[in-house]
Formats: sequence, structure tokens, C-alpha cells
Amino acid sequence: MLNVVFASDDNYVPFLSISVLSLLEHNQKDFDKINIYVLDDGISEKNKTKVLNFFDEYSCSITFIETKKLDEMDFKVLGLERNLNKSSLTTYARLFMSTLLPTDIDKVLYLDCDSLIVDSYKDLWNVDISNYYCAGVLDGINTSVKEALGFDRNDNYINAGFLLVNLKKWRENNVEETFIKFMVENQHRFYQHDQGVLNNVFKDKILIVEPQYNLQIYFQTLDYDLARKFTCMETEYYTKEIVDNARENPVFLHFCGPNYDRPWYNRDHPYAEIFKEYALKADCNEVIEYLDELPLKAKMFYKGMDNKCIGLTLKLIPAGLVRKLVNKNALRGIEEENDKAKEIN
Repeated sequence: MLNVVFASDDNYVPFLSISVLSLLEHNQKDFDKINIYVLDDGISEKNKTKVLNFFDEYSCSITFIETKKLDEMDFKVLGLERNLNKSSLTTYARLFMSTLLPTDIDKVLYLDCDSLIVDSYKDLWNVDISNYYCAGVLDGINTSVKEALGFDRNDNYINAGFLLVNLKKWRENNVEETFIKFMVENQHRFYQHDQGVLNNVFKDKILIVEPQYNLQIYFQTLDYDLARKFTCMETEYYTKEIVDNARENPVFLHFCGPNYDRPWYNRDHPYAEIFKEYALKADCNEVIEYLDELPLKAKMFYKGMDNKCIGLTLKLIPAGLVRKLVNKNALRGIEEENDKAKEIN
């Protein structure tokens, strides 16, 4: 039996349906039952009914769990109103899965909705995580940003769009209380919402698994060296061989990035056709909104990679110049977040 959690608001239901459909098509044969739990941040009854009716013929159960229960924790009293708003409450709900989900669930797979599942989770589900709070995939994070967030440059830092969660251990150690305590005490020093919280609280207690279980956007579209260059990763990461294997044998395609990096906006994205296929199957083709004009960077990434001259030019751009340009914008974002926090407090 496979237990899977998604989180969605009403606007994101089409992406939820597409991701769930891809999950079921690639995992039904390997599990006798698939239980899907949706952390529901205001999904309409109409959309809930539509989802339930569409997946009625599949051997799965779908349960909507309203996240309004979190209101009882009164985040404003805790002083966290700057971080919690309509766009981020769905994200923060992940931190409270041990309360929101049924108490008889000891292990669960959490997946972001901006994704496609293109292979089975059978092997991963059997991985022993009894000594860890969760398993995750390293994030392709800018090294300067990582250090600005208070991490050592060689610390592990995972992307929270995919998690294999040890709920039993979460409950035994009352991690929700730890999450809240950390957020209250560190409002000036955590970033990227719940992802920052998870990485800080679970530091050194996360099992790192291979990137095929969360193949992030740059490694879908760029080769290994260019992806590291343009994400400004200067520290240890997965080897080229491991990433190349993930690119050839992905399980979870995570489309986390700007709009021009997403297959429902960019017809030149390497997974644009397969995403469109699932959107049509899920009767959610309204999400396909290809952008007529792409930023120059996107054109270089998607069309230039097939052009040897342009590709060579990209490779010849000095890494130091790339870091200077990318870091300037990335670090400004952190400074702005910290300034807002100081104003509120």
C-alpha cells in the first residue's frame, strides 16, 4: 500500500489532477492500493467532486483534508503573519502532516503538484528510513544563497517538493512543536518558507536519495556542467554519472522554476509534449498556455542548446561573471525578506 500526499488550493486543482493521473498510471501495478491525501486549502466542492468522479475507476482512494484546521494554531499570535498568506499556507501545511493525516499512517510520500510521475516508486517505498525524519533530494541551490541562509557551504540542503516522510518519528519527537519554535525564534533567518524550516530543523537527519526522485528543472533542460554553472553551485553535489542516470531514468519530474521553464508555458521544453498528453487525459488542457515571447535566457536554454555555436558561447561565459549576476539578484531577495521581517517585528 502506497500513501501519497499532495497540497493544493482551488486554482491548482488541474495540476493536482495531472500529477495524480501520472502517479496512478505508473504505480498501480506495483501497489495493491494507493491512498491519496490532498491538503485542501480552500478547494471548492465542485472541483472536489470533479476529481473524485474522474478517478473513480482507478484503484485508489482520495481524501481531502482541510488545512483550515491550522487556523486554530493562530499564526498571527505567533508572529508569523509575514510568512503565512494565501499563497503560502498550502506550502506550510506540509509541516503539520503528522496532525492533519490519520494517526495510523507511519510513512507517506509527499509530492508537489507542479510535476509528472513517470516511473514507479516501488523501490523507494521499500527504503528503510526508520532512523531519519525524511528522505529527500539535494536542491540545486546557489552556494552564496545557501551561506546567506546560515548553512555551511557543504551542508546538505534538500528540495522539499518531494519528501519520503517518517510520520512515526515526527509524532514520537513532536516535531511540529519544534517547527513552530524555530519559526518564532528565527523569522529573520529562514527563507523559502517550509523548505527552509525543514532543512534547519532536520539538519543531518535527512536521508539523501538519488535525483531521479526529484529531477529539478535545470537538470531537465541543461547538461550537468551548464546546470551547475547557471545555478551557481560551487560545492559538492551528485556526480555527473548520477545526474545523467537520473536524466535518463527519471521518476519524478519537478517543474519548479519561472514560467518560461515550465512545460505548460514553453512549447520547446523537453517534456512539453508528455505534459500536454497528461493534461488532455486529465481533461485539464486549459492549463496549456504557451508563451508567445520567451525571455532571451529561455531562448538560449531551449533553442541554443541544439546550436553548437550558441551552446559553446554559453559554456565560454566566465563562471565568475555568472555568479556575480545571479548572486546579485538572489541575495537581494533575501535582504528584502529580512527587511520586511524587521519592519513587522
